[in-house]
Amino acid sequence: MPSSFAFPGDFRRLWIGQTISAFGDKVSRIALPTAALLGLGGTAWDVGLLAALRFLPFVLIGTLAGVWVDRLPLRETMIGADAGRLVAMGSIPVAYLFDVLTLAQLFVVAGVVGVLTVFFEIAAQSYLPVLAGPEGIVAGNERLQTSRAVAEVGGAAAAGGLMQILGTALAILADALSFLASLLTLMLMRHREPPQARAGEPRSALREAKEGLTVLLSDVRLRNLMFASTTVNLGVATGNALVLVFAYGDGKLSPGAVGLAFAIGTAGLIFGAMSSGAIARRLTLGRTLATSILLTGAGFLLLPIGGNEAALIMLIVSQFLIGFADSVFNIHVLSLVQRITPPKLMGRVNGTALSVVFGTGTLGGLAAGFVGTVFGALPGLVLSGAIICCGAVFVLGRPDDGRTGAKVCITT
Repeated sequence: MPSSFAFPGDFRRLWIGQTISAFGDKVSRIALPTAALLGLGGTAWDVGLLAALRFLPFVLIGTLAGVWVDRLPLRETMIGADAGRLVAMGSIPVAYLFDVLTLAQLFVVAGVVGVLTVFFEIAAQSYLPVLAGPEGIVAGNERLQTSRAVAEVGGAAAAGGLMQILGTALAILADALSFLASLLTLMLMRHREPPQARAGEPRSALREAKEGLTVLLSDVRLRNLMFASTTVNLGVATGNALVLVFAYGDGKLSPGAVGLAFAIGTAGLIFGAMSSGAIARRLTLGRTLATSILLTGAGFLLLPIGGNEAALIMLIVSQFLIGFADSVFNIHVLSLVQRITPPKLMGRVNGTALSVVFGTGTLGGLAAGFVGTVFGALPGLVLSGAIICCGAVFVLGRPDDGRTGAKVCITT
Protein backbone atom coordinates (compact mmCIF):
# COMPACT_ATOMS: atom_id res chain seq x y z
CA MET A 1 0.00 0.00 0.00
CA PRO A 2 1.49 3.36 -0.98
CA SER A 3 2.68 5.53 1.88
CA SER A 4 0.45 8.31 0.49
CA PHE A 5 -2.71 6.37 1.45
CA ALA A 6 -5.28 8.79 2.88
CA PHE A 7 -6.04 7.52 6.37
CA PRO A 8 -9.40 8.25 8.02
CA GLY A 9 -9.24 10.70 10.92
CA ASP A 10 -9.99 8.02 13.53
CA PHE A 11 -6.99 5.96 12.45
CA ARG A 12 -4.75 9.01 12.69
CA ARG A 13 -5.99 9.53 16.25
CA LEU A 14 -5.19 5.90 17.07
CA TRP A 15 -1.74 6.26 15.50
CA ILE A 16 -0.92 9.44 17.44
CA GLY A 17 -2.00 7.87 20.72
CA GLN A 18 -0.03 4.69 20.08
CA THR A 19 3.07 6.64 19.07
CA ILE A 20 3.06 8.57 22.34
CA SER A 21 2.31 5.38 24.27
CA ALA A 22 5.24 3.58 22.60
CA PHE A 23 7.65 6.25 23.87
CA GLY A 24 6.22 6.01 27.38
CA ASP A 25 6.40 2.22 27.29
CA LYS A 26 10.11 2.33 26.44
CA VAL A 27 10.72 4.72 29.33
CA SER A 28 9.05 2.41 31.84
CA ARG A 29 10.83 -0.67 30.47
CA ILE A 30 14.10 0.98 31.49
CA ALA A 31 12.97 2.95 34.53
CA LEU A 32 11.00 0.16 36.25
CA PRO A 33 13.91 -2.30 36.64
CA THR A 34 16.24 0.62 37.38
CA ALA A 35 13.98 1.71 40.23
CA ALA A 36 14.03 -1.85 41.56
CA LEU A 37 17.82 -2.15 41.39
CA LEU A 38 18.99 1.30 42.45
CA GLY A 39 16.16 2.57 44.61
CA LEU A 40 14.76 -0.51 46.35
CA GLY A 41 17.72 -2.87 46.65
CA GLY A 42 16.43 -5.32 44.07
CA THR A 43 18.42 -8.18 42.57
CA ALA A 44 18.79 -9.71 39.12
CA TRP A 45 16.02 -12.13 40.09
CA ASP A 46 13.68 -9.21 40.79
CA VAL A 47 14.46 -7.67 37.40
CA GLY A 48 13.81 -11.00 35.71
CA LEU A 49 10.49 -11.34 37.51
CA LEU A 50 9.44 -7.84 36.41
CA ALA A 51 10.20 -8.79 32.80
CA ALA A 52 8.29 -12.06 33.13
CA LEU A 53 5.23 -10.29 34.56
CA ARG A 54 5.23 -8.12 31.47
CA PHE A 55 4.90 -11.01 29.00
CA LEU A 56 3.56 -13.99 30.95
CA PRO A 57 -0.08 -12.76 30.82
CA PHE A 58 -0.04 -13.16 27.03
CA VAL A 59 0.78 -16.83 27.47
CA LEU A 60 -1.66 -17.47 30.29
CA ILE A 61 -4.75 -15.52 29.25
CA GLY A 62 -4.23 -14.53 25.60
CA THR A 63 -6.79 -16.96 24.20
CA LEU A 64 -9.52 -16.25 26.77
CA ALA A 65 -8.87 -12.51 26.54
CA GLY A 66 -9.55 -12.84 22.83
CA VAL A 67 -12.95 -14.33 23.64
CA TRP A 68 -13.91 -11.31 25.74
CA VAL A 69 -12.56 -8.86 23.16
CA ASP A 70 -14.85 -10.48 20.58
CA ARG A 71 -17.80 -10.02 22.95
CA LEU A 72 -17.17 -6.36 23.85
CA PRO A 73 -16.96 -3.12 21.86
CA LEU A 74 -13.33 -2.68 20.81
CA ARG A 75 -13.02 1.04 21.52
CA GLU A 76 -14.50 0.72 25.01
CA THR A 77 -12.20 -2.22 25.76
CA MET A 78 -9.16 -0.16 24.81
CA ILE A 79 -10.38 2.83 26.85
CA GLY A 80 -10.86 0.62 29.92
CA ALA A 81 -7.40 -0.92 29.51
CA ASP A 82 -5.74 2.49 29.15
CA ALA A 83 -7.58 3.86 32.20
CA GLY A 84 -6.47 0.88 34.29
CA ARG A 85 -2.86 1.16 33.10
CA LEU A 86 -2.87 4.91 33.83
CA VAL A 87 -3.95 4.31 37.42
CA ALA A 88 -1.58 1.38 37.96
CA MET A 89 1.53 3.06 36.53
CA GLY A 90 0.64 6.41 38.09
CA SER A 91 0.59 4.80 41.53
CA ILE A 92 4.39 4.38 41.45
CA PRO A 93 5.42 8.08 41.44
CA VAL A 94 2.64 8.80 43.96
CA ALA A 95 3.97 6.10 46.30
CA TYR A 96 7.50 7.41 45.82
CA LEU A 97 6.46 10.95 46.78
CA PHE A 98 4.93 9.58 50.01
CA ASP A 99 7.99 7.38 50.61
CA VAL A 100 5.98 4.14 50.62
CA LEU A 101 7.19 2.59 47.35
CA THR A 102 8.16 -1.11 47.65
CA LEU A 103 9.28 -3.93 45.40
CA ALA A 104 5.94 -5.64 46.01
CA GLN A 105 4.14 -2.65 44.49
CA LEU A 106 6.38 -2.79 41.41
CA PHE A 107 5.49 -6.47 40.95
CA VAL A 108 1.76 -5.80 41.34
CA VAL A 109 1.87 -2.88 38.89
CA ALA A 110 3.85 -4.91 36.34
CA GLY A 111 1.32 -7.74 36.58
CA VAL A 112 -1.74 -5.49 36.32
CA VAL A 113 -0.27 -3.56 33.39
CA GLY A 114 0.67 -6.87 31.71
CA VAL A 115 -2.89 -8.23 31.97
CA LEU A 116 -4.48 -5.00 30.73
CA THR A 117 -1.97 -4.82 27.87
CA VAL A 118 -3.14 -8.22 26.66
CA PHE A 119 -6.68 -6.89 26.28
CA PHE A 120 -5.51 -3.63 24.73
CA GLU A 121 -3.21 -5.23 22.15
CA ILE A 122 -5.77 -7.81 21.04
CA ALA A 123 -8.44 -5.13 20.71
CA ALA A 124 -6.08 -2.77 18.88
CA GLN A 125 -5.12 -5.43 16.33
CA SER A 126 -8.81 -6.14 15.79
CA TYR A 127 -9.68 -2.43 15.57
CA LEU A 128 -7.11 -1.40 12.95
CA PRO A 129 -8.96 -3.01 10.00
CA VAL A 130 -12.15 -1.27 11.13
CA LEU A 131 -10.50 2.19 11.24
CA ALA A 132 -8.11 1.94 8.29
CA GLY A 133 -10.35 -0.12 6.01
CA PRO A 134 -9.28 -3.16 3.95
CA GLU A 135 -7.11 -1.02 1.65
CA GLY A 136 -5.25 0.64 4.52
CA ILE A 137 -4.28 -2.37 6.62
CA VAL A 138 -0.68 -2.73 5.40
CA ALA A 139 -0.05 1.04 5.37
CA GLY A 140 -1.56 1.31 8.85
CA ASN A 141 0.66 -1.42 10.23
CA GLU A 142 3.65 0.24 8.55
CA ARG A 143 2.94 3.48 10.40
CA LEU A 144 2.45 1.78 13.75
CA GLN A 145 5.59 -0.35 13.35
CA THR A 146 7.63 2.71 12.33
CA SER A 147 6.45 4.55 15.45
CA ARG A 148 7.42 1.63 17.66
CA ALA A 149 10.86 1.43 16.04
CA VAL A 150 11.50 5.16 16.47
CA ALA A 151 10.36 4.87 20.08
CA GLU A 152 13.01 2.22 20.70
CA VAL A 153 15.66 4.88 20.08
CA GLY A 154 13.92 8.05 21.21
CA GLY A 155 12.30 6.39 24.21
CA ALA A 156 15.62 5.08 25.45
CA ALA A 157 17.16 8.55 25.20
CA ALA A 158 14.12 10.07 26.91
CA ALA A 159 14.34 7.50 29.69
CA GLY A 160 17.95 8.38 30.37
CA GLY A 161 17.23 12.11 30.48
CA LEU A 162 14.12 11.79 32.64
CA MET A 163 15.83 9.48 35.13
CA GLN A 164 18.75 11.89 35.35
CA ILE A 165 16.52 14.91 35.95
CA LEU A 166 13.57 13.49 37.90
CA GLY A 167 14.86 10.22 39.30
CA THR A 168 13.74 6.74 38.26
CA ALA A 169 10.42 6.59 40.09
CA LEU A 170 9.20 9.96 38.84
CA ALA A 171 10.39 9.16 35.33
CA ILE A 172 7.77 6.40 35.27
CA LEU A 173 5.20 9.21 35.34
CA ALA A 174 5.98 9.66 31.62
CA ASP A 175 4.54 6.22 30.88
CA ALA A 176 1.44 6.96 32.95
CA LEU A 177 0.90 10.19 31.02
CA SER A 178 1.37 8.32 27.73
CA PHE A 179 -1.58 6.10 28.68
CA LEU A 180 -3.55 9.28 29.32
CA ALA A 181 -2.68 10.53 25.84
CA SER A 182 -3.77 7.24 24.30
CA LEU A 183 -6.99 7.35 26.33
CA LEU A 184 -7.80 10.86 25.13
CA THR A 185 -7.24 9.98 21.46
CA LEU A 186 -9.60 7.01 21.83
CA MET A 187 -12.25 9.17 23.44
CA LEU A 188 -11.98 11.67 20.56
CA MET A 189 -12.75 9.02 17.96
CA ARG A 190 -16.03 9.41 16.13
CA HIS A 191 -16.44 5.76 15.14
CA ARG A 192 -18.94 3.81 17.21
CA GLU A 193 -19.65 0.11 16.90
CA PRO A 194 -23.31 -0.82 16.55
CA PRO A 195 -24.49 -2.55 19.77
CA GLN A 196 -26.16 -5.31 17.78
CA ALA A 197 -22.88 -6.21 16.08
CA ARG A 198 -21.66 -8.05 19.17
CA ALA A 199 -24.91 -9.05 20.77
CA GLY A 200 -25.86 -12.68 21.19
CA GLU A 201 -26.86 -15.44 23.55
CA PRO A 202 -24.50 -16.19 26.45
CA ARG A 203 -22.03 -18.87 25.44
CA SER A 204 -19.24 -20.86 26.99
CA ALA A 205 -15.91 -19.01 26.91
CA LEU A 206 -14.06 -22.28 26.33
CA ARG A 207 -16.34 -23.13 23.40
CA GLU A 208 -15.73 -19.72 21.84
CA ALA A 209 -11.98 -20.08 22.38
CA LYS A 210 -12.14 -23.44 20.60
CA GLU A 211 -13.92 -21.76 17.68
CA GLY A 212 -11.04 -19.31 17.30
CA LEU A 213 -8.47 -22.11 17.44
CA THR A 214 -10.46 -24.12 14.90
CA VAL A 215 -10.47 -21.21 12.45
CA LEU A 216 -6.75 -20.66 13.01
CA LEU A 217 -5.95 -24.30 12.25
CA SER A 218 -8.51 -24.97 9.50
CA ASP A 219 -7.56 -22.04 7.22
CA VAL A 220 -4.33 -23.11 5.47
CA ARG A 221 -3.09 -19.51 5.27
CA LEU A 222 -3.63 -18.78 8.96
CA ARG A 223 -2.25 -22.17 9.96
CA ASN A 224 0.94 -21.75 7.93
CA LEU A 225 1.42 -18.20 9.16
CA MET A 226 1.14 -19.46 12.74
CA PHE A 227 3.63 -22.27 12.09
CA ALA A 228 6.03 -19.82 10.40
CA SER A 229 5.73 -17.27 13.21
CA THR A 230 6.16 -19.95 15.87
CA THR A 231 9.31 -21.29 14.21
CA VAL A 232 10.80 -17.84 13.66
CA ASN A 233 10.01 -16.65 17.19
CA LEU A 234 11.53 -19.78 18.70
CA GLY A 235 14.77 -19.21 16.80
CA VAL A 236 14.85 -15.46 17.43
CA ALA A 237 14.26 -15.87 21.16
CA THR A 238 17.04 -18.46 21.32
CA GLY A 239 19.42 -16.29 19.32
CA ASN A 240 18.66 -13.04 21.13
CA ALA A 241 19.45 -14.63 24.47
CA LEU A 242 22.88 -15.68 23.15
CA VAL A 243 23.90 -12.51 21.29
CA LEU A 244 25.17 -10.74 24.39
CA VAL A 245 26.96 -13.90 25.54
CA PHE A 246 28.78 -13.93 22.19
CA ALA A 247 29.44 -10.19 22.17
CA TYR A 248 30.98 -9.97 25.64
CA GLY A 249 32.52 -13.44 25.70
CA ASP A 250 33.71 -14.59 22.26
CA GLY A 251 33.77 -11.10 20.70
CA LYS A 252 35.42 -9.33 23.69
CA LEU A 253 33.36 -6.22 22.92
CA SER A 254 32.79 -3.30 25.26
CA PRO A 255 29.32 -2.22 26.42
CA GLY A 256 29.68 0.94 24.30
CA ALA A 257 30.34 -1.09 21.15
CA VAL A 258 27.41 -3.38 21.88
CA GLY A 259 25.16 -0.36 22.44
CA LEU A 260 26.23 1.06 19.07
CA ALA A 261 25.41 -2.21 17.32
CA PHE A 262 21.95 -2.36 18.85
CA ALA A 263 21.27 1.28 17.95
CA ILE A 264 22.07 0.52 14.32
CA GLY A 265 19.82 -2.51 14.56
CA THR A 266 16.99 -0.17 15.52
CA ALA A 267 17.70 1.78 12.31
CA GLY A 268 17.05 -1.50 10.49
CA LEU A 269 13.67 -1.74 12.22
CA ILE A 270 12.72 1.73 10.99
CA PHE A 271 13.94 1.11 7.43
CA GLY A 272 12.09 -2.20 7.26
CA ALA A 273 8.86 -0.65 8.51
CA MET A 274 9.04 2.17 5.97
CA SER A 275 9.85 -0.04 2.99
CA SER A 276 7.80 -3.18 3.69
CA GLY A 277 4.91 -2.21 1.41
CA ALA A 278 7.18 -1.39 -1.53
CA ILE A 279 9.04 -4.68 -1.10
CA ALA A 280 5.82 -6.73 -1.18
CA ARG A 281 4.66 -4.91 -4.32
CA ARG A 282 7.93 -5.66 -6.10
CA LEU A 283 8.00 -9.28 -4.95
CA THR A 284 5.03 -11.48 -4.15
CA LEU A 285 3.85 -11.56 -0.55
CA GLY A 286 4.92 -15.18 -0.13
CA ARG A 287 8.42 -14.37 -1.39
CA THR A 288 8.57 -11.27 0.80
CA LEU A 289 7.78 -13.32 3.91
CA ALA A 290 10.23 -16.08 2.94
CA THR A 291 13.00 -13.58 2.20
CA SER A 292 12.48 -11.76 5.49
CA ILE A 293 12.68 -15.07 7.37
CA LEU A 294 15.90 -16.08 5.59
CA LEU A 295 17.44 -12.64 6.24
CA THR A 296 16.59 -12.97 9.93
CA GLY A 297 18.27 -16.38 10.07
CA ALA A 298 21.28 -15.03 8.17
CA GLY A 299 21.59 -12.24 10.73
CA PHE A 300 22.29 -14.78 13.47
CA LEU A 301 24.48 -16.99 11.26
CA LEU A 302 26.77 -14.04 10.45
CA LEU A 303 28.03 -13.84 14.02
CA PRO A 304 29.82 -17.22 14.19
CA ILE A 305 30.96 -16.87 10.55
CA GLY A 306 32.69 -13.55 11.26
CA GLY A 307 34.69 -14.91 14.19
CA ASN A 308 36.31 -12.89 16.95
CA GLU A 309 38.33 -10.52 14.72
CA ALA A 310 35.29 -9.08 12.94
CA ALA A 311 32.91 -9.39 15.88
CA LEU A 312 31.88 -5.72 15.99
CA ILE A 313 31.30 -5.43 12.24
CA MET A 314 29.35 -8.68 12.15
CA LEU A 315 27.26 -7.65 15.15
CA ILE A 316 26.35 -4.33 13.49
CA VAL A 317 25.42 -5.99 10.19
CA SER A 318 23.60 -8.74 12.06
CA GLN A 319 21.46 -6.37 14.12
CA PHE A 320 20.57 -4.24 11.08
CA LEU A 321 19.52 -7.32 9.07
CA ILE A 322 17.50 -8.77 11.94
CA GLY A 323 15.79 -5.45 12.64
CA PHE A 324 14.98 -4.84 8.98
CA ALA A 325 13.66 -8.35 8.33
CA ASP A 326 11.72 -8.45 11.60
CA SER A 327 9.78 -5.31 10.65
CA VAL A 328 8.93 -6.56 7.17
CA PHE A 329 7.84 -9.97 8.44
CA ASN A 330 5.71 -8.72 11.33
CA ILE A 331 3.93 -6.05 9.29
CA HIS A 332 2.86 -8.43 6.54
CA VAL A 333 1.96 -11.34 8.80
CA LEU A 334 -0.24 -9.14 10.94
CA SER A 335 -1.78 -7.44 7.90
CA LEU A 336 -2.60 -10.75 6.23
CA VAL A 337 -4.16 -12.14 9.40
CA GLN A 338 -6.29 -9.00 9.70
CA ARG A 339 -7.43 -9.28 6.08
CA ILE A 340 -8.48 -12.91 6.06
CA THR A 341 -9.83 -13.43 9.60
CA PRO A 342 -13.62 -13.05 9.97
CA PRO A 343 -14.25 -9.86 12.01
CA LYS A 344 -16.35 -11.67 14.62
CA LEU A 345 -13.40 -14.01 15.34
CA MET A 346 -10.60 -11.44 15.15
CA GLY A 347 -10.09 -11.20 18.92
CA ARG A 348 -9.91 -14.94 19.43
CA VAL A 349 -7.51 -15.50 16.54
CA ASN A 350 -5.25 -12.62 17.64
CA GLY A 351 -5.37 -13.74 21.28
CA THR A 352 -4.44 -17.32 20.44
CA ALA A 353 -1.67 -16.18 18.10
CA LEU A 354 -0.17 -13.84 20.72
CA SER A 355 -0.31 -16.60 23.30
CA VAL A 356 1.63 -18.92 20.99
CA VAL A 357 4.14 -16.21 20.05
CA PHE A 358 5.00 -15.32 23.65
CA GLY A 359 4.96 -18.97 24.65
CA THR A 360 7.59 -19.87 22.06
CA GLY A 361 9.59 -16.83 23.15
CA THR A 362 9.71 -18.19 26.69
CA LEU A 363 10.70 -21.64 25.38
CA GLY A 364 13.41 -20.06 23.25
CA GLY A 365 14.93 -18.35 26.27
CA LEU A 366 15.07 -21.67 28.13
CA ALA A 367 16.56 -23.39 25.07
CA ALA A 368 19.25 -20.72 24.84
CA GLY A 369 20.23 -21.30 28.44
CA PHE A 370 20.61 -25.04 27.85
CA VAL A 371 22.37 -24.86 24.49
CA GLY A 372 24.65 -21.99 25.57
CA THR A 373 25.68 -23.85 28.72
CA VAL A 374 26.26 -27.25 27.11
CA PHE A 375 27.60 -26.31 23.66
CA GLY A 376 28.53 -22.63 23.85
CA ALA A 377 27.23 -19.39 22.31
CA LEU A 378 28.52 -19.91 18.76
CA PRO A 379 26.88 -23.33 18.18
CA GLY A 380 23.74 -21.92 19.77
CA LEU A 381 23.67 -19.03 17.28
CA VAL A 382 24.08 -21.46 14.39
CA LEU A 383 21.19 -23.53 15.73
CA SER A 384 18.96 -20.48 16.17
CA GLY A 385 19.70 -19.29 12.61
CA ALA A 386 18.90 -22.73 11.22
CA ILE A 387 15.61 -22.91 13.16
CA ILE A 388 14.56 -19.51 11.81
CA CYS A 389 15.34 -20.44 8.20
CA CYS A 390 13.10 -23.51 8.52
CA GLY A 391 10.14 -21.13 8.95
CA ALA A 392 10.41 -20.12 5.28
CA VAL A 393 8.99 -23.51 4.29
CA PHE A 394 5.55 -22.48 5.55
CA VAL A 395 5.26 -19.25 3.52
CA LEU A 396 6.58 -20.30 0.14
CA GLY A 397 3.47 -19.87 -1.97
CA ARG A 398 2.04 -17.83 -4.78
CA PRO A 399 -0.25 -14.77 -4.67
CA ASP A 400 -3.62 -15.02 -6.38
CA ASP A 401 -3.39 -11.61 -7.99
CA GLY A 402 0.18 -11.18 -9.18
CA ARG A 403 2.45 -8.77 -7.31
CA THR A 404 0.00 -6.76 -5.23
CA GLY A 405 -0.42 -9.35 -2.49
CA ALA A 406 -4.01 -8.31 -1.84
CA LYS A 407 -5.23 -11.89 -1.89
CA VAL A 408 -2.60 -14.41 -1.00
CA CYS A 409 -2.67 -18.18 -0.83
CA ILE A 410 0.29 -19.25 1.26
CA THR A 411 0.82 -22.97 0.96
CA THR A 412 3.60 -25.33 1.81
